[in-house]
Amino acid sequence: MNDAKRPRGRPKDTRKRIALLDAARDLFLATGPHVTTEQVAAHAGVAKSTLYANFPDKAALIEAVLRREADRTITDEEFDSYLQERITVETLTQFGVRYLSFVNSAELAGWDRLISSLGLTEPELTKHFFNLGPGRNQRLLEELLRHAVEQDMLLPVQPERAADLLTGLWLGFVNLEIKLGVSAPLSDKDVYDRVERGLNLFLKVYEKSEWVRS
Repeated sequence: MNDAKRPRGRPKDTRKRIALLDAARDLFLATGPHVTTEQVAAHAGVAKSTLYANFPDKAALIEAVLRREADRTITDEEFDSYLQERITVETLTQFGVRYLSFVNSAELAGWDRLISSLGLTEPELTKHFFNLGPGRNQRLLEELLRHAVEQDMLLPVQPERAADLLTGLWLGFVNLEIKLGVSAPLSDKDVYDRVERGLNLFLKVYEKSEWVRS
């Protein structure tokens, strides 16, 4: 006799969960955080009970959507693979392209609006969601630069300050223009060129002269 306990209830339908995340993403970006769970369920074509079987409340749904967006930039596993090797210019370039490609998205203004709108009534929740999205990318960059300093690629520098400078070089004023809709999003080539140019300027200040590029 098999004594293994069976999980209670029906197994969750992955397709329905994905449909809910897609629907929530569309609606949150289009109209902000005031979308109801009923609207999300209807947009996904599932029952409201199915939504609550996957997400206990709207905050959990927003968190799941933001976590998925963060993974589209880079997953934790992919980032960990960067740290297993010596940090190189190519490492920073690869990360920069992924970072800027996400920030360059025309949809980013929608995420900014979503997070800032929550701040009017739930500031702690806003901080949490910020840390899942934009804050996460900046923390990952800080971690890469911390490793670069430890490996003698860079001069001793506070990682937070270095990451702030490098991000500024990558984004520039054009990022604000894109957010406000007065400039088209960058092409893939533009993204790569900005990352490469910004990184070259950054390294002129912080790269150790005796460090040999590989």
